[in-house]
Amino acid sequence: MDASAYTDAAARIAGHVRRTPLVPAAPAGERANLWFKPECLQVSGSFKARGAFNSVLSIPEEKRANGVVTASGGNFGAAIAYAAERLGIPARVVVMTGSTELARDRIRSFGAELHVIGEHWDLSWEAGKELAAESGGTLLHPFAEDPVIAGQGTIGLEILDEMPDVETVVVSIGGGGLISGIAEAIKQRRPGVRVIGVETTGCPTLYRAREAGHIVMIESFVTNVPILAARTTEPINFEIVERCVDDLVLVPEDEPIEAARWMWRSTGLAVELGAATAVAAVRNGHARIGDGKTVVVLCGSGNDGLPPR
Repeated sequence: MDASAYTDAAARIAGHVRRTPLVPAAPAGERANLWFKPECLQVSGSFKARGAFNSVLSIPEEKRANGVVTASGGNFGAAIAYAAERLGIPARVVVMTGSTELARDRIRSFGAELHVIGEHWDLSWEAGKELAAESGGTLLHPFAEDPVIAGQGTIGLEILDEMPDVETVVVSIGGGGLISGIAEAIKQRRPGVRVIGVETTGCPTLYRAREAGHIVMIESFVTNVPILAARTTEPINFEIVERCVDDLVLVPEDEPIEAARWMWRSTGLAVELGAATAVAAVRNGHARIGDGKTVVVLCGSGNDGLPPR
């Protein structure tokens, strides 16, 4: 996409989502030049609200009245449910059986029709297709459509606006929609900024695809971070990642939970394990960053790091 897709998305979603701040880790953290972009403070609980609103608002009004349908690990479903409630249209959301109760509760609270189907996201997506055919609603992909990618890319524009001298941006990867948008939006303005993508060792979808030189399917996986567990990506995401993402790194499965606990103890931010995966990549040295300013995108909120009651 050209740069106007991202600036148009920013204008379209303004007033519907929050412009999240950049929060310094220091003095809580060990790195003076480490900053967080807390999309855990975003409406509906994650960055997904950006792509959700841009997608729904891009549907012609006469078609929008039939509602929207999506399949999600949880966060995009909550974002679509929230956007649909705000815009006064019906929403049907399919989530994986491994989705969290927190995500399901959010989706229900926004008034969407919730379906729990499929051990893996692609099975949930097939169920979503059937629901869309039955209802006449518009089927919205959570990471592989231009409006979604452009909406997520507004995070990159905000980072550059607030911190023009940023050197590195670190982003967790599920299906690839978040990092696709952020990386392309940033590289169009500041090609020298390094963008690093992070996955867990249990589901290294984009990492294996880059090794192979083509999209791969992870046939089986065991991960503690199901919110990032997309077994494959899509051509649109893979092409942008290959062109715009400087490095892909893996985080061991046991590290995100400790990173989430550290975030709560040190910053008071309640982040999900997907966000904590990117934090772990920096804190534990998997992502190679220099002494310049580094921003870690905290993709969503969650209670993973909170002490038990």
